[in-house]
Amino acid sequence: MAEIFIGIDFGAVNLKCVRADKKLRGIRLGGEYSTPNAILYNKMQSGDVDKIIGTTALTQGEMHNPENLIVGIKRKLEEKNWRRKIPALNREITAPEVAEDIFKKIYECVANNFSPEDKFHAAVTVPVIFTEHQRQLLKDSAGRAGFEVDAVINESFAALFATPPQDNSLSVIFDFGGSTLDVSVIKVEGEEISELAAGGLRIGGLDIDRAILEKILRPKFAAEIDAAWNFENAVDFQLNFARKIKEALFAADADDFVEGWLIEFHPGFEKIKIARAEIDALLDGEGYSEKIIALLDEVFEELSQGADCFDKSDVTNIYALGGTMNIPHFRNLLEKYFEREISGDLEIEDKNLAVAGGAANFLQLREKIKTANAIPYRVCYSIGENLNLGIAKNMPSGFETLYMNLDLTALNNFGWKIELYQTFSDVVNFENAAYLGEVQLNSELYEKIEPPLLRLKILRDGRIKLTMSERRIAGSDAEIVLVEEFVI
Repeated sequence: MAEIFIGIDFGAVNLKCVRADKKLRGIRLGGEYSTPNAILYNKMQSGDVDKIIGTTALTQGEMHNPENLIVGIKRKLEEKNWRRKIPALNREITAPEVAEDIFKKIYECVANNFSPEDKFHAAVTVPVIFTEHQRQLLKDSAGRAGFEVDAVINESFAALFATPPQDNSLSVIFDFGGSTLDVSVIKVEGEEISELAAGGLRIGGLDIDRAILEKILRPKFAAEIDAAWNFENAVDFQLNFARKIKEALFAADADDFVEGWLIEFHPGFEKIKIARAEIDALLDGEGYSEKIIALLDEVFEELSQGADCFDKSDVTNIYALGGTMNIPHFRNLLEKYFEREISGDLEIEDKNLAVAGGAANFLQLREKIKTANAIPYRVCYSIGENLNLGIAKNMPSGFETLYMNLDLTALNNFGWKIELYQTFSDVVNFENAAYLGEVQLNSELYEKIEPPLLRLKILRDGRIKLTMSERRIAGSDAEIVLVEEFVI
């Protein structure tokens, strides 16, 4: 029996899988090394449901079976309680279930390349801003599919391992993909590799695709695109059309404009003509640049306050990854910020496999190196419509907040339920927060004379402990009494 090290980049747009051996080797998923993150539930005449992933799923789903196609499940893992009715299954399906089905297909592709006795160790990559809850969802889904998941690591951190890390270096990995933008600042000193700071934004190529659809295509060509896709989940296919237009305009040696009928052949698409200048103007107006600069400033502000007091002039390497970085607007922004050119690509034959390949290499190397990760976050708690800051970012494990008074009226109005969210923004609101989990308090345990008291604590495994107490008065004395505890 051989132990096989596998890296899985479960991207919002594409799936990639790489094995680490003497060299990094991509594993074909549905015939491709990089295939769309899409799954089709296809009911056959026998009554069995065939599960198809990748390009074949997209093609067959669009042509014959759109109601049984799910695209981009990674984004849906960020939603609180996403679910959808799948006619072929005759039931609703949740985001973790879809992820598990996709991992099962990946496992089948991996298993076809090796002996049945081989054991597959996997590292799954996630965005910096994925919560512990979301990381665990992906880990559990991959585990149920058959993988031994040894690590769940940041995408930008994983990418550094696609090539032997350069000693005595301070590298910035800027990974701008379909769902998120991740930044990691990584210091290498001999066998010690430390992610000194990390941050992320919930913006990516999918958001640009949606902006192209809503602010360029729909105002000018609504009749044509609505006629082409006139079923329930038509927006998935319209967004895919917008993505193809974007990629065509920013491909090497592309023309200044693209015609719609050359991308998708539907009646009326000969009228669709989009210029690159329109996309550039859209990017300027959407505020992406301001958000990216603010993120970089925050990351380096944190570094400047550390023991080594690093700033951006100390950076030795800048690596830019992700499909969205094919757009010159963002490469120019990055070079202007650091006042230098972006470093050459990581030394991997196919740079699209850098994250998955790095994850596989990480598993091979981890016994020989010491690593540390920075996963910044703020945990907020909500009772109903109000979101409140609970724990500031980067507090050490074991840190516990002071007692926080909860509003009795709000607890009564919203059923004594507390929700937790994770955010990376100084401005706390539901728009920039990711759902982490919830607890249901037992209202009968509380005297409800004094406001209940909440404390939050960070455990060593990254989970959050909630302690609920109450101030109770007996005669002339008052004491704080523990009422309930929860772990998320």
